[in-house]
Amino acid sequence: MKFAIAALSILVISFPTLGITASVEADNGSLMTEATMILQGIIEGIAQGDYAKYTRNFSELMKASQNREDFLTLQKRLQKTLGRLQSMDNFGLYVQRGNTITLFKARFSGEKDDVLIKLVLEGVEKKLRVTGLWFDSPSLDK
Repeated sequence: MKFAIAALSILVISFPTLGITASVEADNGSLMTEATMILQGIIEGIAQGDYAKYTRNFSELMKASQNREDFLTLQKRLQKTLGRLQSMDNFGLYVQRGNTITLFKARFSGEKDDVLIKLVLEGVEKKLRVTGLWFDSPSLDK
């Protein structure tokens, strides 16, 4: 009888942990979905030369650091060096110091290697704002 009570106690203690894990995974899934939609808007903005679309989800500080002229310079450089986006897969995300950092692997028409895109979003709740964006490609280092 003591074994049955001990087994039941272990079972009861284990279930809340499993529930928390499932909840965290669900939260990460929704964060990744939101981050993917934000990044798609950014890339569409670059492809279309649409500054408003590109900066739609930027934080005020990020908008201030990337004016329209800087955007057009970035757009020309990315299109000339990388070409058009062909595919994009997410690697996952992690939360650090209140920021959600998402990593994507992308393929572009003008680049033979994969391109790592790092998107940093302020906060972990609704109304995420872009505070960082990096395209990592050896071609961009030239």
